[in-house]
Amino acid sequence: MPVLLLIVGINFIGVGALIPVLPYAVIDTMGMPASVMTLLLASYAFAMFLANPVLGWLSDHYGRRRILFISLGISAVSHLWFAMSGDILTMFAARIISGLASGNVGVIQAMIADRSTEENRAQYMGFFGASIGVGFVAGPALGGLLGGLGGGPSHQIPFLLAAGVSLLALLLTLRLKAPPGSRIIPERGNQPLMQRITTLLRSPLALYAIASLLLNLSFAQVEASFVLVLRDYLDFGIRQTGWLFTYIGVCVVLVQAVLIRPVVAAIGEVGTSKLGIALLLVGQCLTTLAVLGMLPGGAYPLTQTIIATTGICFGYALSTPAISSAVSKIAGKAAVGGSLGTIQGFGSLGQVGGLVLAGPLYDLGGSQYPFGFGAVVTLSLFVILPFLARPATSSDQAGADKSGAG
Repeated sequence: MPVLLLIVGINFIGVGALIPVLPYAVIDTMGMPASVMTLLLASYAFAMFLANPVLGWLSDHYGRRRILFISLGISAVSHLWFAMSGDILTMFAARIISGLASGNVGVIQAMIADRSTEENRAQYMGFFGASIGVGFVAGPALGGLLGGLGGGPSHQIPFLLAAGVSLLALLLTLRLKAPPGSRIIPERGNQPLMQRITTLLRSPLALYAIASLLLNLSFAQVEASFVLVLRDYLDFGIRQTGWLFTYIGVCVVLVQAVLIRPVVAAIGEVGTSKLGIALLLVGQCLTTLAVLGMLPGGAYPLTQTIIATTGICFGYALSTPAISSAVSKIAGKAAVGGSLGTIQGFGSLGQVGGLVLAGPLYDLGGSQYPFGFGAVVTLSLFVILPFLARPATSSDQAGADKSGAG
């Protein structure tokens, strides 16, 4: 498990490295509007959406380590290509291929589910999120500190580093051992892919798919517009942006490595999701008010930003592993790879929609529009949260087994 979590962190360094340099590479250097920048982000997310369920089902059939190894190799090549790119079309092509490779998120989650029990699965899903947070600590910090170095474009050095760490992650997969029973083909393995997705969407997991879509549709507004808020509202440059994203990563690690287990133990996966979504909503509303100049303490914009950002980080970091843990318990071992891949795919679809909308919303009049829209979407999540199926606890399962034995 430690090797697998290390792979996750290394893999996401390449994703995070792009964040602080993208506005300066696309908007300032190339003269493109914000909508082009967010479309570049959306192309990556859309490719991930297409690849997530496919790689999940393939991992159920042909082995998780094999699919992870291949996807990491493709990721390394795509990062290298992006580092060498000097025009917007090449950037799009490289990011699309990188997004296809990053569809391995569901595969990695399934590998964690294979290696954990129902009692500690939420904790390990939290470790998974914390490993992503580590990647987002190192990635934006390195992207901000290394951006613009050398004689090439601002994104070149960060993505040469990203290609290198992807190769390291690929080598680490050779140290992964398959858990007992992992080579057994699922009972429904011969069922066509689309039929299996349809079956899942008719199950109690359907609302989880919708929740994942809405959550990522909302959070995509933050993902696309936060760097623009830092640039416009705080007059931040690449390096200052990198350091603030380092703070974000530290928050994610704190929540998902330390807090997620006791919170889930106390209020369950669905309750944890509710708490996280409430915090996300508060953070989005505070950011919108701050940008509009309607938040008290306007003389201290950095303090306002940190408070709002902390709410957003804690909210998203609580809700995402809780949803993944619930899905893995409800789906069962035979279908966990495909189920998590499909849920992640719907999340990527929401991310695509959010990123496509964020650019035009920002161009409409500033970052208050995408953050305000995100808050409305987050608010809509509260409509479906009460209807989410709750996974059985270990005590529930023990009672059922005892009843069946009797």
